[in-house]
Amino acid sequence: MKPAMKLIPRSIFPIALLLGAVAPAAANPFPNGNAQNGQKIFEKYDCNRCHNQIMGGDGNKIFTRFDRKRNSPEGLIEQIGMCSGNVNAHFNEQETQDLAAYLNIFYKFK
Repeated sequence: MKPAMKLIPRSIFPIALLLGAVAPAAANPFPNGNAQNGQKIFEKYDCNRCHNQIMGGDGNKIFTRFDRKRNSPEGLIEQIGMCSGNVNAHFNEQETQDLAAYLNIFYKFK
């Protein structure tokens, strides 16, 4: 039986190594976001005030309910943009990424 390394053509091997090195970075959908900053923004603008009303007091349940509206990183970014008006905020790109990184603690997008 041949070792597994011999099964990969030599011309493809460097590419396979490169892709393997990139894969962990691709697992984070918000690599420029800072979850700690996102949590501060979330609390500063009281982002859960609407969620609390909808979810009967525990607004964080809105992120984990089975029928949640957002099921992708792109959808979450879109939702943050829509919700910003509810809290009278105009988040810049960095703040949006920070909020998304924080909310991804609940969503667990990869």
